[in-house]
Amino acid sequence: MRSTALIFFAIFCITIFNSCETLKQVAKDYDLDPTQSGQLTEREVIQGLKSALEVGTKAGVDQLAATNGYLRDEAVKIFLPSELQSAISQLKSTSAGRKVYDELIKDIEEDMVVSLNRAAEKAVVKAKPIFVNAITSMTVQDGFNILKGTDNAATTYLRDKTFNQLVNAFKPDIKNVLDDPIVYNKSSEQLYSTFVKTYNDVERNDFINALKLSPIDEKDLASFVTERALDGMFQKIALKEKDIRKNPSARINDILKKVFAQQ
Repeated sequence: MRSTALIFFAIFCITIFNSCETLKQVAKDYDLDPTQSGQLTEREVIQGLKSALEVGTKAGVDQLAATNGYLRDEAVKIFLPSELQSAISQLKSTSAGRKVYDELIKDIEEDMVVSLNRAAEKAVVKAKPIFVNAITSMTVQDGFNILKGTDNAATTYLRDKTFNQLVNAFKPDIKNVLDDPIVYNKSSEQLYSTFVKTYNDVERNDFINALKLSPIDEKDLASFVTERALDGMFQKIALKEKDIRKNPSARINDILKKVFAQQ
């Protein structure tokens, strides 16, 4: 069985370079002989793989950009930073620590998690034009490296080529959401910073000092959410690509059905 990942990326080389020699070589490599009955034409391969790319990226981005796209999907849901989650668990483990938890974060913990995910949902739509740019700027060498690569070559290529641009596109929108007041006229950034500073102030928190808990290093919350949002987005795109390869019902138009039925 041919590697669908290799077929998938044939489209990039074909589309970008529009070279007759490239078309002939790809046709030869994958037995795409339009003179033989029942074989795919080069044009059909181009259309089908381009459609697969468009469907995969659009579906992944649109799914996460919807309200609760991140929040209600346990696979990509963004939780509080691990250091903060660990501190919360430790506080809850004793009666003295529980009192500190009740005073500092109990009433705002859920609201903070909602805010982190709303920020990701707002920013993820910025990915679409960046993906298009990455595809159109691919070189011949890029294309053939991907053709010879592994089954996740598509996602790996897009991530490598777009990650820094995506960070720059996502982070301002994410920071704007995190700066919005959500609870008691305070933003997620303020709530997070206040908790960390209070938790670390052992001179004023006898409970924490007595428990001998390690201090928390305060993160750049917007950077943390941006990275988690991107991880979730690439995960969804990879899953959609796999679904198109393996599941006939995921091939939502005639050209997808025709191209991928022969893989």
